[in-house]
Amino acid sequence: MTLDPEFLKQTTDLITQTLELYKAAGASPRVGETWDCENIGDFLCGFFVGEMVGSALSAFQIVHQREPTADEHLEIIELVESHAKEIKEFFSKFN
Repeated sequence: MTLDPEFLKQTTDLITQTLELYKAAGASPRVGETWDCENIGDFLCGFFVGEMVGSALSAFQIVHQREPTADEHLEIIELVESHAKEIKEFFSKFN
């Protein structure tokens, strides 16, 4: 692990808290129509994962005033992936 413990904690908190917000809000009934997708849960899951990785990468740049190395970038992706079971479980309800 090359990411510092405080960044890891903050990113984990971001993922957990954002997923809780999604759980409370649900999904727009227009998602399937607006984005022309059949599997709304799969679409929302991909959107969520992209949002979490992008947010974590942006936070990294702000905190460290530089781009992450390839290893740091991979660690950020793996951190999001470590929540895959819970993320997939929630979004599968929309398929």
